[in-house]
Amino acid sequence: MKLSFVTRPKPSDSAGITDIDVTPVMNMFVILIPFLVSMAVFTHLSIIEFSLPPNVSTSMADQPQKPRPRLTVRLGNDYLAIVLGETLLDSLAVQGQSFPFDSLAVCLKNRRLEMDYHEEVIVAATDKIPFKYVVRVMDLCRIAGFEKIGLSSTTQDPGAPL
Repeated sequence: MKLSFVTRPKPSDSAGITDIDVTPVMNMFVILIPFLVSMAVFTHLSIIEFSLPPNVSTSMADQPQKPRPRLTVRLGNDYLAIVLGETLLDSLAVQGQSFPFDSLAVCLKNRRLEMDYHEEVIVAATDKIPFKYVVRVMDLCRIAGFEKIGLSSTTQDPGAPL
């Protein structure tokens, strides 16, 4: 009687050693690695830095001096306006859905040169403006040389105070 649990016979010496074929796996990696590397080019992140206006509190109301008016670009459904405080500096009409971004870029560059503090601008949009237009105006402000871009909302009337 055998005390072994193995019921299969031992392989004979004539069976030889078999090689493992790794060619299909290598072919897969040869195709997969360049594909993954090429797809990494399409994953760009875009970041827009902006600041929101601070909350007005009672401590600001107690200050004797008025806050400095800021240059503001207002976006409406039928106008683009550049405003300083409550003074309307430039007004550009919107024809249908065609916003005059080229004219706005020229106006922003000119107004930036006229300002004694030329690093800040606020972009204020009405509720119905698509966000892609707000981002486009923020890009134009950055191209014009403004370093700090604020984001706000505005009333429908360009002549009305914020």
